[in-house]
Amino acid sequence: MGVPTVCGDDGQIGALAAGHFAERRFQNVAWFSSKWGLVQRTRYDALAREWAALGRSSERPPKFVWSERPKNLKKEDWQSFVAWLGDKIEATPKPLGIFAYSDYDAARVASACREHGLDVPGEVAVLGVDNNPIICENQVVPISSVNHDLEKIGYKAAELLDRLMNGGRKPVAPLFVKPRGITVRRSTDTVAVGNPVLRAAMTFISENIANPIGAPQIAAGIGISRLKLDRMFAKELGISVGREIAHQRFAKAKLLLAGTKMTLAEIARETGFCNAAYLANVFKRETGLRPAKYRAQVKSGH
Repeated sequence: MGVPTVCGDDGQIGALAAGHFAERRFQNVAWFSSKWGLVQRTRYDALAREWAALGRSSERPPKFVWSERPKNLKKEDWQSFVAWLGDKIEATPKPLGIFAYSDYDAARVASACREHGLDVPGEVAVLGVDNNPIICENQVVPISSVNHDLEKIGYKAAELLDRLMNGGRKPVAPLFVKPRGITVRRSTDTVAVGNPVLRAAMTFISENIANPIGAPQIAAGIGISRLKLDRMFAKELGISVGREIAHQRFAKAKLLLAGTKMTLAEIARETGFCNAAYLANVFKRETGLRPAKYRAQVKSGH
């Protein structure tokens, strides 16, 4: 039997990243890491499996790994790295979501995009892991990140050590701790659409989600007719404007519920729901859970 282990659930981390990009209507995702090993492979494989399960693509996402670069590119050469990664990203269809192994790697992706004139998150959305605020919040474009529950891993490891020191049995398999959702910042705070007019409409919805908006307000806000707006949504997205507003409201409500201590009433006001009771009913209908139960499950990692 191997050494008793407590670690993060890398499979869940990869699956969570896939769901995050799918929720934002991305059709193209890719992976980036500086190195390649068991943890990287596990997260990448989970990303690929979940992406296929969500109906996006049966082909495995492109994999950009700096340690597998051509040998003529030196590790310490920043310009070589920027040129290499920029060429990889530019050759990949967009809008593109890139899942990076860590916040450090996500910052490298964001920097390479900036050097190549690629808009983050308009053309390339970037997601890291670990939610290190020193890294994520000190970028030109703050980086979204999976909350790898390092604190709970530490507690679980201490519990396991205490049990073993008191004669308890070793676990037969590693003990995995699930991630605690995603902290969304500007680097993925977007909806992936190629049409610039539709993208403007999506941005208008996102920026005005707390207000009582509908198709007339959106059309006026971006300078097109209501009829043209309705037709573009139906033809290119297969949904109504109202349905997209509802989708964005609910998605933001879930994120605030999972990632903040805001009350349900505060979240309802922030996301344009009439009141807390109405939001609670919508939440129960969509997830099968009451908001408090959902928040408790996210907090516990279940």
